[in-house]
Amino acid sequence: MTSVAVLGGGWAGILFGLEYKLRKPNARVVILEKQRTVGGLLRSEKINGHLFDIGGSHVIFSRNKTILNRMLEIIDDVLEVPRKSFIALSRHFVPYPLENNLNALPEEDKIDALISFLEAWKLRPDDFIPKNFRDWIHNFFGNWIAEKYLVPYNLKIWKRPLENIDVDWIYTPGRLPIPDWRDVVRSAMGQLTIGYIEQSRFYYPRYGGIQRIFDCAMGMAYRYGVRYIKGYNVVSIKRVNDGWFINNEIYCKKIVSSIPLNELVKLMEAPEHIIRLAEQLDYNRVLVVGLAIRKPAPEQHWIYVPAPDIPFHRYAWISNYSPLNAPPGRSTLIVEVTIPPNQPVNAEKYVEETLQGLEELGVVKREEIIFVKAWLHEYGYPVHTTTSNRARSEVLHWLNEWGITPIGRWGCWQYWNMDKVYEDIIEKSSF
Repeated sequence: MTSVAVLGGGWAGILFGLEYKLRKPNARVVILEKQRTVGGLLRSEKINGHLFDIGGSHVIFSRNKTILNRMLEIIDDVLEVPRKSFIALSRHFVPYPLENNLNALPEEDKIDALISFLEAWKLRPDDFIPKNFRDWIHNFFGNWIAEKYLVPYNLKIWKRPLENIDVDWIYTPGRLPIPDWRDVVRSAMGQLTIGYIEQSRFYYPRYGGIQRIFDCAMGMAYRYGVRYIKGYNVVSIKRVNDGWFINNEIYCKKIVSSIPLNELVKLMEAPEHIIRLAEQLDYNRVLVVGLAIRKPAPEQHWIYVPAPDIPFHRYAWISNYSPLNAPPGRSTLIVEVTIPPNQPVNAEKYVEETLQGLEELGVVKREEIIFVKAWLHEYGYPVHTTTSNRARSEVLHWLNEWGITPIGRWGCWQYWNMDKVYEDIIEKSSF
């Protein structure tokens, strides 16, 4: 009999298998992965010498030093890279984060941004609690930064009214920076300040793309005796005595799940009210468009694009993450577009609009493109609407009553980075 069955073999699933076996070497752990390829959103593909991180731009960083060290211990060859990320504002590339680089703005914009930021800081009470995401943006950053950057950017990525988005995920440690007004003033005066310090330098595999860290974790899990089954489609989960039957063929004492929460409850034949709650869990798909380009990349990593008329919210020169991500003299670019789940997907249309947007921004010309490929992921970003958050809490409570342990971004339906997923695994792998 299997001690623990882990549903889903992405980053969360493989980490749980590894950490659980480190604590309980004699336990029998099996990971069940629906796809025949491994890596999930951390998957990388190499095509004609160009390496693409097909789940979007991922880098290794954390303000939690213990977690950061754990991730770096997993991987066998890693680069430390000084961050060069920017916000594209009216054809100006302003270093990220904007509030720590106001001096890069034109003089009039710099003054307006600083005044509105200080007005917000002065008027915000010490016990201020934002009502929603838009409220948080305006009260922490001021109207200029809100209207020129943060509001249009977040409308583009979330595709929901910001008044309907909760603020719980913002207060997740390491998720978003809270600006210090002193640093904002210093930056406007031309002094160097570094915002979001834990991401000012990031780490990235020298070879293999971001999937390399997944592959190294998977290799460690194998060495400790974790069993990993690819191409295994879970269609039913039933309670039997003090254990569980999966597909009427795998019997286990405990189930840990990293698969999307809305899909898990259907597999368990949950009661109707739980199914209805799970249907309220909100999310966006993500389309990742990869371009191989016959010129070197500029000295940039990722660029945030708030312009409402451009379809994508971010693009990244991942050939600058590692020199092995593109052949000499060429570059690899990935672009991310979010798509709500109820919206039809015409991939060719999105790709064409992406290419038009890149041309309009002056990023690349058509004749410089060697080839283009796109990857669509059904689950890209959980969307923290107030309705979705209430539904998540009730569904997780129901799972807890049944003894199911949810893990990871989709198992917990939380907008978590790689490091926060690892923190969650450390906490939950000790049962």
